[in-house]
Amino acid sequence: MQLNKIFQHIYQIILKTGMIILFILPTNYSYSQTITEDNWKLAKDKQDIQIYTRQMANSKLKEFKANTSIKTSVESVIVTLQDVDNYHKWMVYVKTSKLLKKINEDESYIYSEAKLPWPFNNRDIANHINVYWSEEKDTATLVINGIPDYIPEKDGIVRMPVSKGVWYVYQLDKQTTKIEYIYGGDPGGSIPSWVVNLFIVDGPFKSLVNLKKYLEIKPIE
Repeated sequence: MQLNKIFQHIYQIILKTGMIILFILPTNYSYSQTITEDNWKLAKDKQDIQIYTRQMANSKLKEFKANTSIKTSVESVIVTLQDVDNYHKWMVYVKTSKLLKKINEDESYIYSEAKLPWPFNNRDIANHINVYWSEEKDTATLVINGIPDYIPEKDGIVRMPVSKGVWYVYQLDKQTTKIEYIYGGDPGGSIPSWVVNLFIVDGPFKSLVNLKKYLEIKPIE
């Protein structure tokens, strides 16, 4: 009986850790290489959210692509993605996040930390954010590139060596915006790749569910 309780405790740690790692800042992906549609496999399709996964190049880790639509404007989505102080309101397991440096309205450096359960240390990362708009302002691409050495590492927190992401946001009609979010990264430290891969679907799914609720209660701009 005691052994079963130990196994259950380990499983809960693995479950929480997998989902935390996937959204340490969610939003952390800018591909330096070309993004293709090759080898994506549909892993979940629920509540108008589709999550796809595939193996990352030269890595044991997987990356994901998440699609959904939200009843809001493109501008509202981008403003929310740039609103670093409020990440905790919709990104799962974000402990803290803050603006490090603002270059202009479309470029900034941010910091985020995710809380992990024992026995794992928290993870953090500094990210460089760039937003690119279409001429009509009905399409935007938000690119985020992790810069591990942008700020000194903190005692007791593991710095993520790789964290890359991109958000494609475009207006479907006056009421609806389409989102495609792609993310891949390396949490670093001693967390096994199979732990992260086991729960690569649930983390982004829960965060997009939260994002939809968070944005759809706001008036459309």
